[in-house]
Amino acid sequence: MAKRVLIVDDEAPVVEVLKDFFRQFRHENSYETESAKDGAEALIVLLRGKFDLILLDMHMPRMGGLELLKQIRGLGVNVPIIMITANADTRAAAEALGGGVFAYIPKPFDIRHLDHLVALAVSTRSRR
Repeated sequence: MAKRVLIVDDEAPVVEVLKDFFRQFRHENSYETESAKDGAEALIVLLRGKFDLILLDMHMPRMGGLELLKQIRGLGVNVPIIMITANADTRAAAEALGGGVFAYIPKPFDIRHLDHLVALAVSTRSRR
């Protein structure tokens, strides 16, 4: 059965690269991806369906990643979230980790590192 992944990022090229990577991952699971261009759009997508993993950009227009993280947790959605950002702000990273993200990785990211984190996140979730 395919794992559902929501990619939330305002940069269309980043979304396309991530979707391509998910098509190439060779885990025990296949992946279906959906995307949203900001936190406000992601909330609507999240209310329509369940996901096994969320990849979340920190800085976006309308609603950024930290605000969306608070909204997701406020709704009681307990899904692994990997936060991806080009910002090297350690305070924001600490806030994200304190908010319950599974992992925090800087852009540009190493695809092998992301592959490992995705496999770990979905396997941890499936054991619950």
